[in-house]
Amino acid sequence: MIGIIVATHDHFGKELLKTAESIVGTQEDVITISVAPGTIGMKEHFVELGEETLERNDELLWLVDIFGGTPFRYVSQCVVDDERQHLVTGVNLPMLMEALMNRKKTGSELAELLVSDSQTGIRKM
Repeated sequence: MIGIIVATHDHFGKELLKTAESIVGTQEDVITISVAPGTIGMKEHFVELGEETLERNDELLWLVDIFGGTPFRYVSQCVVDDERQHLVTGVNLPMLMEALMNRKKTGSELAELLVSDSQTGIRKM
């Protein structure tokens, strides 16, 4: 199975996971990291959580809120040169629910699915 870490600004990821789990059920090996404004020096914390998650799972999917934001910068340093880790930006409720329901896919397959579904999931009516 693939472990999932949701890394976001403030408590967005925590509340997102709480909402997703109320719909799809409680999940194992899904954790959140909250980055408060002005926080620095969390690289070690991100690396540590990633390594701990990979001890229990074959792969790790990181979901972050904003491309280029602080959580993204920390995570991108974790995933570089590690084929077991995957990073997708723009996390939202439908994306997280899709990830939780498809955790038996490979990390690459799941990341591609999330990007594809997210691009078609935004619509103007």
